[in-house]
Amino acid sequence: MPLYIPYIKNETSESCPDLKGQEYRASFHTHSFARGPRKKIYHGHLEGMGPRKGEHAVVKVFRDSPGTEEMCDVEISKHSLGRRLARKFNKLIPNQQYKINFTLPLKSTVERLGVGCYLTRHKSRHLDLKEWVLIEENLTLENKFQVFIRKTGERLSDEPTTLDAFLHFSYHESGGKFVLCGFQGIQTENGYLLTTPWIHWADTNLWSSSDNGLAKIRQVFGFHQCNNICYKFIRPVEDSTEEIEQSNNDKENNEANQKLDTGIDEQHMVDVMESNMCENKQRDATHLLKSNSNEKDDLTEHNK
Repeated sequence: MPLYIPYIKNETSESCPDLKGQEYRASFHTHSFARGPRKKIYHGHLEGMGPRKGEHAVVKVFRDSPGTEEMCDVEISKHSLGRRLARKFNKLIPNQQYKINFTLPLKSTVERLGVGCYLTRHKSRHLDLKEWVLIEENLTLENKFQVFIRKTGERLSDEPTTLDAFLHFSYHESGGKFVLCGFQGIQTENGYLLTTPWIHWADTNLWSSSDNGLAKIRQVFGFHQCNNICYKFIRPVEDSTEEIEQSNNDKENNEANQKLDTGIDEQHMVDVMESNMCENKQRDATHLLKSNSNEKDDLTEHNK
């Protein structure tokens, strides 16, 4: 009869590859050290053959139901969108100390449960074997982790910062389709390193039931104070007529595009943003052609 050796900690299977193509497993505690509205967070570390072996990490577990791969993909896509926008925004920021970046989680499944999972009572559901979880670098080790801007848009500093401008930039760059907020993480000499951003979409069908659409975007901008980076960026419309037109445009977009019920993947997020940028360029080109045409007519009339 084989001898059964209980595991002290929880363990995951090999993760998806990171940006360098390396896969890692995570060994993590049986009890969470922090909880958010949707996830529990566990201390852990990475195991594997890559250069990040032994690195401190956190494992994020979905609270209300066992995690699925699709749920992980939605969360990862938020980070990816934040990273794409940050790369563009950082070109406006000359000082390295104020540049912005986001972590990029790995996804994996729970392979083993530590004995501690069974010895004490849990206030919420137990972890399940084979459920999907997120593995992310640990930003809490040096007690520098902080919330910079809440998901409501309320900032915790008295003066506007680079993150305030980035919030506004996300709305401007998307053509008013969404705004990123809920910025939390750390600031070092190399800039801000942030974890999962919160996204409010003007069209709530593009996201989840926790998104309150235009009303929430306006609330976010109610706390926003422009600075010398973002004062020329577009802001949410206030006029009711414009709002109705915006609502009608959203409905037309809903009919023209197939939407996902549980979320939106990274590529679709980026497509929405880049499509809007393309529309703006087409409008500018049309305006330029009309302008040139008018000038030609004026010249013809003058020659007569």
